[in-house]
This record gives sequence, structure tokens and C-alpha cells, in this order.
Amino acid sequence: MLILKGDSMNIDKYKKIIEDFITSEITADEFQTRYFKTFKEDNERMDKNLFEILNGVFESADCYWNECKPGKETAFEISEEQLRKEVTEALIKLNEIVK
Repeated sequence: MLILKGDSMNIDKYKKIIEDFITSEITADEFQTRYFKTFKEDNERMDKNLFEILNGVFESADCYWNECKPGKETAFEISEEQLRKEVTEALIKLNEIVK
């Protein structure tokens, strides 16, 4: 399913936070805080596919722990490196559904 840019859902705010993290304009801790706030305060209806992508980013951010080292991730704790990888994959998916 494609989501048109003119639709009411403002995906740009999520993409901005994700892109700022991927390009190291904000730290992983800042990303986590900003993403949580944006996601929790968003009261607009979302397409199921979009929700799954954005919720996946939320879950990844929730699992991020700043003391977790790469290669030492568990099902409940991920490193900044793993968070960056998962968020990058989510951005690719977002770009595929948003035209």
C-alpha cells in the first residue's frame, strides 16, 4: 500500500528524527527520547503497514541500552550500532511506502 504525501498522516516528523540519528546529528539517547515523545503524542490514524514500521522503530528504541556493546545484544537489549541498523532498515521501508 502506498501512502501519498498529501495524506493527513505527517510522516515527515518521524523521518526527520530517524534521519537525524542515522546521520549522527543527534545521539542515540536523544533519538530515543525524541522518538518516544513523538510516537506517544501522535493521535492521527495510521495505515496498518505504517504503524508496523513506526512501532518497530519504537520497539527498537525501547530495547536500546547505552551500555550494551555490539555483539552482546539480547532479545531485550541492543547496542547503538544495532539500533542504527534497525532504524536504517525502517527508513528504507518508510521510503518504499511513501510516494
